[in-house]
Amino acid sequence: MARDLSREQLSRALGAWACFVGGGSELLNESIATALPWVEAQWDAGNDFLPLILVHDLGHLLLRGREFRFSSARDLASWPEEERTFRMSYEDRVLGRWAVDPTLTEAHIVIAGMAPRARSMAISHAVGLALGAPLRANSALALCNPAHLRALSQDFLASVPERYEDWDERAPDPAWRQWARTQLELTLDSLPLHGRMLRPEDLWELAHLERLPSDSARMALREVNEVVSHIGPVPTSVSLGIRRRVREVPVDADEADQYPAGGFDAISTKGTFENLVRTEVSYVGEGREESGGIDLFDVRFAENELLYYTRDESPLLDARRDVCFVFDRPAEQRFKVPSLPAQTLVLSHAIAVTLQQDLLNIFGPSGSKCRFFWLIQSDADREAAREEHALLSFLLASERSHRRVELSICEGWDGVAESGRVVFSPRPEAGERHLAWVRVGLELWTVAEQAHDLAQPAAGRDLANQLLLLIAAGEQRSAKKSKRAKGRRAATP
Repeated sequence: MARDLSREQLSRALGAWACFVGGGSELLNESIATALPWVEAQWDAGNDFLPLILVHDLGHLLLRGREFRFSSARDLASWPEEERTFRMSYEDRVLGRWAVDPTLTEAHIVIAGMAPRARSMAISHAVGLALGAPLRANSALALCNPAHLRALSQDFLASVPERYEDWDERAPDPAWRQWARTQLELTLDSLPLHGRMLRPEDLWELAHLERLPSDSARMALREVNEVVSHIGPVPTSVSLGIRRRVREVPVDADEADQYPAGGFDAISTKGTFENLVRTEVSYVGEGREESGGIDLFDVRFAENELLYYTRDESPLLDARRDVCFVFDRPAEQRFKVPSLPAQTLVLSHAIAVTLQQDLLNIFGPSGSKCRFFWLIQSDADREAAREEHALLSFLLASERSHRRVELSICEGWDGVAESGRVVFSPRPEAGERHLAWVRVGLELWTVAEQAHDLAQPAAGRDLANQLLLLIAAGEQRSAKKSKRAKGRRAATP
C-alpha cells in the first residue's frame, strides 16, 4: 500500500482505527465525533501522520482527566481473542503511562479552565506538542489528506455504532483491522517509554494559548522559553553561596572588609548547641530517677522543645535589589551564529529572564526588581525594540503586575538607570558604568575576560551563575560605599 492514503483507503482506515481506540468516557460514536476536529486540525497543521487512535485517546485523556476510562473496562469481552493481548499491552504501555504523567495532568487542569470554544483548539495543540516530534521521523506511518477527512466525516460517523459490540456488516474487514494494528505498533516503537510528554515551555504555551496575539508571537515566545528551560534553575550551591555572602555585613573600617551578621534577635526551637539558651541546662538530670535514666533534657531534645538563640540576619537580605538588563543595539543582535542554538537576541533575553527568576528564588518575591532596557541607535533598533518589548511584556506579564519587572525603550544611556547594569552588547566593553558587560554576537560570549561557548549544554547556566555572583558582589560594594559615605557625612561639621 502506498504511504499516502487515497480517499477510498482513508475511508476504510478510519473505520479500522475506530475499532482500536483505547479509551473514553462516553458512547463510541460520540467520542469519535468529539475527536474528529482534533484530528482534522492536526492534519491541517502538517502532522498528517498522526493516526486517529492516538489523537482520540490522548485528546480524551486531556479532556476527561481522572474520568478517563480504558476501553477494556467496557469492551473486553467483545474483543477478538487474537487482538486481546495486543490491546491490553497498548493500554498498559501507553495509556497507563499517560494517565500518571504529571505534565498531562497539569495540561488537563489548564484546559479544563478554558472557555468551551478554546478547549478543542487547546486539546488539538497539546496533542501535537506531545506526539508530533516523536512520530515525525517515522517514515513508515501512513499520510492522510485533511480534505478527504472533511469529505468523509459525515458518512464515517454514521457508520460508527454506539458500542463496540454493535459493529454490524459495516465493520472493517480483517485485512484493514490488521493494517490498523500494524500502524499502531509502528507508533509504539517511536513513542518514548520514559520521561514526560510535555515540557515546561509546552505547558506555558497551553496556559497562555487563548491570549497569544498570533502564531508568530507564540513561536517567538516559545523559543525564549525553550532556552530558559534549557539553562535551568540556579544550582543550590550557587544560591546558598550568594545568601551566605550577603549575610556578611560591610563595615566602615578600611582595614576590615566585612564581618558576619552578629547578635541574637529571637529564640527558636531549631538551632545548634552553641546557641542553646543557657537555662535549658537546668533540665539535665531532672526526672531521671522516676523515668529510669531519661531526664527532661533528653525528652525536650527528642521532642524538639529545646530553645536556641537565633542570630540577627544581615540587613542586605531585606534590601530590594535593583538590576538593569540593557540590550544594546537590538537590531544588530537579531541574527544567529550557526554554532549557537538560537538567535543572539533570543539568547540575551533568555539569560536575563533566567537571572530574574534566579533572583526571585534566592531573595524571595520582594527581594529584587529588574528593569529591562532596549538601547536604540537607529530606526532598525527602534522597530526591533518595539517588537521585543511587546513580546516580553506578554512573557513577563505576571511579574510586571507584581511590580517586580519594568520594561523600557531608551535612545541613550541617560534614560538607563545607573544601579546594577548588566549590559548585553555586540560591541566591546565601553566606559559606561556597569556591573557586568556581556559581549554577545560571537561564538564565544565574554564577561570579565571569561569566555562562554553557548553551544555547550551547560554554558548558559555557567554564564548566568557568573552574572549572579557579579550582581551579588556589586551589591556588597555599593552597600559598603553607602555606609562609608554616611559615616563621612556624619563626621562633617
